Amino acid sequence: MRSVAVYCSSSDRLPAVTLALAHDLGHLLGSRRIRLVYGGGARGLMGIVASAAHAAGGEVEGFMLNALREREGANVAIGALRFVSTLGERKRLMSEAAEAVIALPGGIGTLDELTEVLTQDDIGAASKPVCLCDADGFWDSFAQMIEGFDAYGVIRAGLHDNLFHERGAVAALERCAQAIRMRAAAAA
Repeated sequence: MRSVAVYCSSSDRLPAVTLALAHDLGHLLGSRRIRLVYGGGARGLMGIVASAAHAAGGEVEGFMLNALREREGANVAIGALRFVSTLGERKRLMSEAAEAVIALPGGIGTLDELTEVLTQDDIGAASKPVCLCDADGFWDSFAQMIEGFDAYGVIRAGLHDNLFHERGAVAALERCAQAIRMRAAAAA
């Protein structure tokens, strides 16, 4: 696995266990030389994961929406940072730059990015592993909602083949790497 997009909150008001999770994920990405693709912010989980990846020697690539430059604090000191004009452009570039997606706790923006990737998979436009990653059950209700969609029949059967839910950074990275290996083996 060469690159992972991390969708996450830019809030500084999160539980300590979630802040530690972001640090752990960033450190693992950097130490394993897996390029971090993220929203480019310096605050909250975004800033923590990018700083930890960079400090561990990893490559960091951010995609910052011009309109969020002030609010999220453009992380110009870490890695490459590209400014984009629209959310659509940001989501497209991040998706194209990553082999897998890990969603740490986040708000509406994170949910938007996450559902965009799942929609692309559902309609057959793109397919990559997506892992919901938390330390305290943050994503439990979202995972249950997706299971309910599946049971009700409103999503494509098999969407679960690319969507995972793991506790902790190590488990999330291992799950994504395993899914990529399995996909490569099936294609060979």
